[in-house]
Amino acid sequence: MTGATDRHGLEVLGMDESLELLGSVAYGRLAYVDAGVPVIVPVNHGVDGTVLVLRSLDGGKFGAAIFGKPVAFEADSLDPATRTGWSVVVRGRAEVLDGEVAARVAERVDSWAVGDGAVATWVRIVPDEVGGRRLG
Repeated sequence: MTGATDRHGLEVLGMDESLELLGSVAYGRLAYVDAGVPVIVPVNHGVDGTVLVLRSLDGGKFGAAIFGKPVAFEADSLDPATRTGWSVVVRGRAEVLDGEVAARVAERVDSWAVGDGAVATWVRIVPDEVGGRRLG
């Protein structure tokens, strides 16, 4: 716990704790711009050091990855009964990932959308900024 709070009284999470929390959940939301329109899609993900890794079929996410465009990723965990939870946001650029790192994380990222025989591309988000907030 950092002890720091934002102007709303939410605990400000450091990078290490934010990455640990991201690694504790299997899914989040990827935001990017496609043809001038903001798009947000749910994705499964994994954390490899300070890099976020996900699988993608050909389409918008893949196009963002090829061209190194800026993206944002958000994951959270909320408990309405206790009014507690956390949210972590990663801002950075998406890149196509291949080779050894893709093989290492392949076993840890179980993509729900990639069926048998589907060809997927590994994408990594190299963060420029990682930050989180905790409530309660």
